[in-house]
Amino acid sequence: MRGNTWKKIRSSFFRSFSKKSVQALAVLILLGLGIRLYLAPNSTGSDIPQFYGFAGTMLKHPLDFYSYATGEMWKSEGWPYGWPYVYGPVLAYLLALVRLLVGGDVKFYWDSTGYHVFASRSWIMGVKALFILADVGIAVMIYKLTKRRSEWGAVLLSALYIFNPMVIYVSSIYGMFDGLALLPFLVGLYFIETGREGPGYALVGFSLAVKHTLLFPALIVLWDLLLKGWKNLHSIKRPLAAFFSGALLPFAPFLLHPSSLLNLPDLLEGMKPGYTYPIAYNLNGVVALLTFIHDKTGLDTMFYMEHWEIFALLCLVGVLFIHSRLKNLRISIALAYAVFLLTYWRVNTQYILPLVGLTLIALPELDWPSRVVAFLPLVPSSLWPIMFPTSFWFHVHIENPNEHMIYLIDRLTLMIFETGPFIVLSVLFTLSLFAYLVWMLRVAFERGGYCDNLPA
Repeated sequence: MRGNTWKKIRSSFFRSFSKKSVQALAVLILLGLGIRLYLAPNSTGSDIPQFYGFAGTMLKHPLDFYSYATGEMWKSEGWPYGWPYVYGPVLAYLLALVRLLVGGDVKFYWDSTGYHVFASRSWIMGVKALFILADVGIAVMIYKLTKRRSEWGAVLLSALYIFNPMVIYVSSIYGMFDGLALLPFLVGLYFIETGREGPGYALVGFSLAVKHTLLFPALIVLWDLLLKGWKNLHSIKRPLAAFFSGALLPFAPFLLHPSSLLNLPDLLEGMKPGYTYPIAYNLNGVVALLTFIHDKTGLDTMFYMEHWEIFALLCLVGVLFIHSRLKNLRISIALAYAVFLLTYWRVNTQYILPLVGLTLIALPELDWPSRVVAFLPLVPSSLWPIMFPTSFWFHVHIENPNEHMIYLIDRLTLMIFETGPFIVLSVLFTLSLFAYLVWMLRVAFERGGYCDNLPA
């Protein structure tokens, strides 16, 4: 019996791989991997050296990690910076595992020229390998989620993810872990759509334990569940239990020393809104502009930042309404994440990676005018790493930088050092997100139900 099962699996795999679309996808993934593996060892943002410190603390204080995560003891813990750890525990587990497996090293010291932080290439590649593998997984999931409309269209959508400049920048140049949250979310969505609700909702919940920035899309998944089961609330108990189990299970080891978890509210307090510097790093056009006005005039322009939650809630209610009309989970999930980026007071570059993935799986569900409007926010956000002097990350934390690589990156980017163009870019990005929301509200009002429901 086992032999027959294995033969069926093997036959299904080779039959699937014999499709030209799958072969094309494999070639694109290999090309994308080649680009990433070429860039990754020679660059790093400032977070990867900090991750080394987080990993060390997790190894030293595994059950009391969050007691040390505030950043107040960063020097004694061997962190290069005093930045707190403000994420769920999944990343800490993975970083500790990487440090055990590859070791690596991070040097940081002062000298006459300033403060220096250098990460070893073994540590950089150990961490980035996770992010690059997540990129591969996301590309595959985009294909699997969209191929029912058109296999070659699915290949194109996967290619748009694989070769997106911001996606490459996030995973393989700067190095940030948003893909590790998006991947289980997409797998969970796939399971929900194919009737495996238990693991599906569990994985969506689990994605929040990786990074909480997927909260708005997760709320849409729960809203969709409520809309389907409000007449029989008993039917949604198990999916809800799976969702919260997935979200909370990674925290379970800390229950052996629960005082550590009591520090989580203080960590979240450290995320209070404020003026954002460097301004060029913030893709929220409203906040970037308000920060610039404050710098130039001295005016107090904190009103929006202090009350961003109100605007976020109003926009999220709009998405809930849209979903109640269109009942298309992919469209609503992508729009919910767009609303997060529209309203959140600091939109870091790494937040764009989930926007790319979620937008691409939603595009086939839309008519052509709506596809254009939905795709527009990807244009300015994808231009950011091309405008930025990205070669900065190829030498600032690399002790012996690759000069040829720096020269190449300088030739491929615009190397804009002024703040103004980035404010314009962020304003265009925010306006395009707002236009996306308004357009979909119009669609919901005028043509509610024009999208076919996805198969259960």
